[in-house]
Parts: sequence; structure tokens; C-alpha cells
Amino acid sequence: MAKQPKAKVKQVRNVKNLRLKLFLIPAVAFLAKLIWISQLPGHGLYGADGESYIAGLEGLLKDGFFSTSGTLSYWPSGYPILMWPIAAIFKSNAVTVVGIVQSLIYFIACAYFVDKLTNTRLAKFTYFIALTLAFNPTLSMNSVAIGYETLSAAFIIAGFAFLIPHFQSEERKFISREVILSSTLFAFSIFMQPRLVVIAIIIILIWAVATQSKKHIAIFLAISIAIMAIGPSVMVVRNIKSMNFTAISTNLGITMNIGAGNGATGGYMKEGFGVPCSTIEGDASAIDRHLTNCVIKWYLQNPITGGKLFLKKAIYFWSPWFGPVANGTMARNPWLDIQPLSQSMKTQSGFDMVYGNTGKLVSWAWLIWQLVILVIGFRFLWRADGLERLLGTSALAGVVINWLTSVATIGDHRFRIPTMTLSLFLQVIGFVSLFGGKSRLTGSVNPLRWKSLEQKANLLP
Repeated sequence: MAKQPKAKVKQVRNVKNLRLKLFLIPAVAFLAKLIWISQLPGHGLYGADGESYIAGLEGLLKDGFFSTSGTLSYWPSGYPILMWPIAAIFKSNAVTVVGIVQSLIYFIACAYFVDKLTNTRLAKFTYFIALTLAFNPTLSMNSVAIGYETLSAAFIIAGFAFLIPHFQSEERKFISREVILSSTLFAFSIFMQPRLVVIAIIIILIWAVATQSKKHIAIFLAISIAIMAIGPSVMVVRNIKSMNFTAISTNLGITMNIGAGNGATGGYMKEGFGVPCSTIEGDASAIDRHLTNCVIKWYLQNPITGGKLFLKKAIYFWSPWFGPVANGTMARNPWLDIQPLSQSMKTQSGFDMVYGNTGKLVSWAWLIWQLVILVIGFRFLWRADGLERLLGTSALAGVVINWLTSVATIGDHRFRIPTMTLSLFLQVIGFVSLFGGKSRLTGSVNPLRWKSLEQKANLLP
């Protein structure tokens, strides 16, 4: 059993002043992004699949909710649907306003998360967490671009934050305002990217086991999952009505197929990938399911080749954003155009340095280091016990599930972004804990009981 940290009561002085400073950090980042947006050509940016989302949005504007635009059924329609009201109101300025709204939501989510952390034993870590979330260039700057990734990361961290006061409540009811709001925010992230449903359910399940008795856990989970299921249900109903098939989207089989086969690299490819698969007659949903089954069958029949691909995809998920080890679809991330090496890479000597042995050494060191400090962060939170252990466990679970989802499809570092708020949280805790971490913990520990796993004492003689 891990040693319990000493219940050393050492409160942060002037909490109101701390909370104000923490609020100002993401606020300054948001204002900086507003200035940046005003300077951009066209006052907006497209992410990796920006044109596809805009095509779906145009279908909604033209034909309404039940538009037969193929983009809305191939990709999940949730993100274009969320953009729809903005586009209907602001028309030609929609891309600009979407970038502003996404950046505002990201600002609010980060501010709320660090504010709630001030009420935990991690209060002295909050400056570092706030600065990292607000100014991490790849994650934060991406909120300006048309794409679901950073917006999902914002909803996930905000939903995560709402669970903190629920744990701290003396009653910890099986249903509360915080649980409903948390589940609703998770539902928005799922609405944009349905594969995030597994992450949301695992996080909610961990908190349910930790806070609910055996009597109430089923109700807690039923209500939370019912709320989170609203988004996928809306997309299924839309596709039934408009496309005459029952599915959320029809790109799973194609995505899995790109990352599979004897010629595959595990990353995104335009040719040379795929597994043998017969053609069938049917709608897009039936064809997608058939191709998905073919890919699964191939992995079962080729465990060694498939295992090697899984390993490559696992590495690609954590790969740097650029350089010789990078693999993914982040070429449009705005940070890559202004990062310090962007100009030097245009010269032959600079290119050779970045993509040569030096670049490989730095890239692998960067990849390994971020995993090391993530594990250190989880280890620190686990040893802290109480709410901090619960935060570390659920954050790590969300990151690992997202990682495994990528391994099952394509190895793409862009897939890291939706849970990057969680991974950065763990990494900051890990890094800061290397410099007197235990002394930074404030207050006394409230031991984590894992109520659903408790055995009632036998009162009979």
C-alpha cells in the first residue's frame, strides 16, 4: 500500500487573489488570440478537415437538418450542426466567429478547471497548469481553426472540472447539478467525435465507483450515460431520416483500412494501404461495417504484422508535431508556421539539422520525455491519495483510452489533441513535482474510499 502523504495543513494565502491571477492567465491568452484573428488573412483558419466540415455546414444551410449531403453522413455531423446557428446569423463571417467562440469556450473551460483546482491540495500547482493550458501553442492556438479537436479538449476538461465539487460535497448524491453539467459537456465532445464516448464513460465510471454506493451507482451511471447518448442519438436519427440507414457516420471502416494491411505504415497514406475485402451491395453504412469486419479479420489472421503496426501507431500518437519522427495530419496547425525552426528549415543546412541525426535525437528525447513526466505526474497524484488520486486515475484513463483508439485506427498525433488538456495536466504535475512536489501539496488528505467497492462490516457476533 502506498504511503499516505502527511496531512500537513499548509493553506495557500489569499485564495481570492490567487483565483483572480489564475483567471487572468487564460484571459490574456484569449485576448491575444482575438488580436491574432484580426490579423489573419480572411480572419480565420481551416484545420485538417476544415473543408469537409464547411461542406457539411453548407448542406445544413441549404437543405436544413435532414440534408442529404454525403459529408454529413460520412463524417459525424455534430460539429457542422454546432456551427450551423453561427453561420446562419453571421453568414460570410462565420469562420471568424466560430474561431472566436471556440477560443472563448477554451478560455472559460481552462479558467474553470484551474479555479476548481484551487480548492484541492494542488492549489500551488495551478499557476503552472494555467500557463501551460493557456499558452501551449499547439493546443491553444488550434482553437482558432475550423476543427473539433481543441473544442473537444475544452469540453472534456470542463466536464472533468465539474466532477471536483461533486466529490467535495458531503452528500455526493447520485445525481446533482455538477454531474448533469459534466455529462452534458462530455455529450458535446461526443457529439463532435463519437469515439470519445468510451473516454467519457470510463471517466464517469471511475468517479461513480469512487463516490457512489452499490445502491446508487447504477442510477448515477444510467443518468450520466443517457445524457451522453443524446449526441450520437441525434446523429443516428438524422441519418435514418435523410440517408435511410442507421449509423452515426460511415468513415470508420475506411479509417481503419488506411492503418492496416501488408503495405500500410500505420499512419495516414494515400495509396498502398488496405486489406483484402470483397465488395458488397448495400448502403454506405452496410459497406462501412463490411470493411470494418474485413480489417478486424485481417488483424486476427496476421497477429505479427498487425502487432508491428499497433506499435508504430502507438508511437505516432505521441510523435512530435514536426521533424523526422512526426507522423500525422497536423500540417495546418497554426503553430507550425511560426515555430522557431520554421524559417531555418527552409535552408538546406537547417533542413538537414532538423531531419538529420540531431533532429532524430531531439525528437525521440521529446517523445520519451513527455511520456516519462506523464507517468511521474500520475504516480505523484496516486501517492497523494484522496481527490488527487481520483483526478490522476481518471485523467490517465482518458488519455490511455484515446491512445488505444488511435492504435485501432490510424497513428496520428492530431488524435492526441482531444485529451491533451488531460495529458498536459498530468505532465505539468509530473514536471513540477520533480522540484519539491510534496511540499507543494496544501491542506489535509481526504482518503479516497471507492465506495462501490467497500464491503459492509459484518455486525453479527
